[in-house]
Amino acid sequence: MKIVTQDEFNDLWQAALGKDQVWTWQGHEGLRRLPQALGQGQRRLTVLREGLQLWVDDVVYDRPIHLDYVYQIPQLTLTFYLSGDFRIVNPGLAKEEDRSEVNGESCICYLPHVRSIEYYPAQQPLQRLILSVDLEFLRSYFPDPAFPLLIRQLLEGKPIDPFHQTFGIAARTLQPILQQILTCPYQGALRQMFLESKSLELLTLQLARWAKDEQQPTTQTRWKPQDLEKLERAKEILHCSIEYPPSLGELARQVGLNDCKLKQGFRQVFGTTVFGYLRACQMERAKQLLRETDLY
Repeated sequence: MKIVTQDEFNDLWQAALGKDQVWTWQGHEGLRRLPQALGQGQRRLTVLREGLQLWVDDVVYDRPIHLDYVYQIPQLTLTFYLSGDFRIVNPGLAKEEDRSEVNGESCICYLPHVRSIEYYPAQQPLQRLILSVDLEFLRSYFPDPAFPLLIRQLLEGKPIDPFHQTFGIAARTLQPILQQILTCPYQGALRQMFLESKSLELLTLQLARWAKDEQQPTTQTRWKPQDLEKLERAKEILHCSIEYPPSLGELARQVGLNDCKLKQGFRQVFGTTVFGYLRACQMERAKQLLRETDLY
């Protein structure tokens, strides 16, 4: 199946824009439908107030997508993954440079002028909710020692490196809020007020969660023998599937671990990410082929 590259992706969107088939607006809310040449679905944008925007993506791509672009806007971004999984590489990040974003997880990131290489599989429902927060919006609540350290440094104007902070499976307190946003029954100003209040609630809970995690000492999971066997089995599968590797979700199902535990296990037991290990296997295989070629 032919992969959609960044150039083709841009061309298809530009063609749709030329036919006036992209954004439709009603008040502070816009709807952008995916061009039929890419698949089915839509992105909904709600401008809640100056400096605070809510995005909801709900798409299924017909073909695999391979994007390669640079983030331009220096915003804080909170993302909640509701279905689907895909791979992202942000070259140069000190932490989580090569990772998989999976159903049930969430993250906070600040990636100004950072390159993003993204791999989306075909025929997989992808649903995510994104909050874009301008720094000036957060500064209206600052200074506050309750904020996580990196956020405080960012708002103080101190030089910090771009970051991506992943959280595990979404806390139970988040799930009802996410569903209330997706199923908001109101229209007009009431809808705007409702979505803004729920978005601020999400922002508050995520910042509080991060700040709480900072105060707790890092502990290593004590892995059961059967889980260690499953992790070793996952390594074997990746090593034998270099050309056509399974997705993170498929790999987790094959070995009987959930996505989060598989990712955590690779980091703690093997000292690398799932995709980091796969990339190392692919590099080693490429070197082997070069050595074999040199023999002839």
